[in-house]
Order: sequence, then structure tokens, then C-alpha cells
Amino acid sequence: MIIDKKRVQSLTTFLASEKLLSDEEAEKAISIVQEHFPFQQQIKIAESVHFHIHVADISMLPHKKMVEQNSSVTNKAEGYIKYAFDGGVNFIFSHIPVAQKEKTNRKQGESYLDHIGIDIRSDDKPAYITFQQIPLISSQHDYLFARQGDGKNVVKCCHMQVKEKYWVYPDEKWNYEFAFGPLVINEGGFGVDLRPANPFNKIEEAAACCSSTSTAKQKPAIFIN
Repeated sequence: MIIDKKRVQSLTTFLASEKLLSDEEAEKAISIVQEHFPFQQQIKIAESVHFHIHVADISMLPHKKMVEQNSSVTNKAEGYIKYAFDGGVNFIFSHIPVAQKEKTNRKQGESYLDHIGIDIRSDDKPAYITFQQIPLISSQHDYLFARQGDGKNVVKCCHMQVKEKYWVYPDEKWNYEFAFGPLVINEGGFGVDLRPANPFNKIEEAAACCSSTSTAKQKPAIFIN
């Protein structure tokens, strides 16, 4: 499917008007369908894109207005709801934890864009080769990235599962998710594979008893385990 650029723009503008996205977040969301986005080859083979937004309470969402935007609810569970729109655009809202703990200056109850997702559902070899270009492109732009799944064990999160994921972190503000493989409902419930913490905002773990006592700040590596 070719992602509808105008639909991405109109829907993100709508969510900004509802105070579910900031103007900066809406601008960043729109940027993924513009020519300067580094992962254009991945966008071209994606079946859809999604924007996962954390809210205080999903029951307070403007559901009627969402329906008026020609959406349908394709998945709903406790603390989680997914709206699908035409043009290959999806919005996910949740008030449950979907990411590992990280440093934040956000206020209690504040809505924010947790991540932007690019959904590559075809799992043929050409699609997989394009998917596996993500680390190279990230390295070329000095983006950090992490991998979930190994081609054998699936990734389970938010009541769903896919074969593999890459998470890309350009800086401390933004998180991109690249999911590979068909989307399957996880009958076992909410998955355990949360979004890896943005390494720029990662909460430092206590040093082990035999570790170096040096407190010098180190620049994280491009690849984050």
C-alpha cells in the first residue's frame, strides 16, 4: 500500500487540534512521508504507519470525532485502543506502560507521542532485505538503534506480535519503530517486549560490585543491546 501523504497530514493536524499531539509532534509525524526522511525505502514497502500516543485515560478520547474521520476500531483491550483510517494510517492510544522506564520531564496526565511506527507486513525476501537496511541507514545518520526478535523468536507487545522489530532513536525526543512481518493477535494477552528505553533517556543502573568506580559519562554506541 502507498501511504497517503495528505491523509497523514490531515489526521495529525486533527489530533493536534484535539490536544492529543503537540504542534512539534504533528510536524514530526508528517515528516515521515516527506522526501528528506532517511527511511523512504522502508516507507515505500510499508502496509501502514501508526502513531502511538500515551494518554491519561483512553475512555476520555473523542471517539465520536474519530469515527467522523472515517476510522474503525481494529483492536481494543484494557488501557489500549487502535483506530484504523483509510490511506494506511493508524493511531494507537494507551494509558498502560508500553515502554521501559526512562527519564522524562512530562507532567502527570500529559498526552504525548510515544513513537512513530512503520509497519512492513510483507515477509518475503525482498522486503526482509529492505528491512535489514535499517541499521546501515541509522549508522549513516548517527542514529542509535536496537533490535527486537532474532528471526526465530517473535516480538510480543500490546496484545500483538510480529516477527522482528528495529527501534531507531535520532535523539532524546523521538522513537521510530520498524515492525517486520504479519501482525498477529497475541492470544496470551499483553506481551512482555516493551519498547526499549530511548538510550538518550535511559535510567542508569547501579554499578555492579566489581565494576569500575569511574563516573565519567560515556557516549552510547550506535548499536544498543
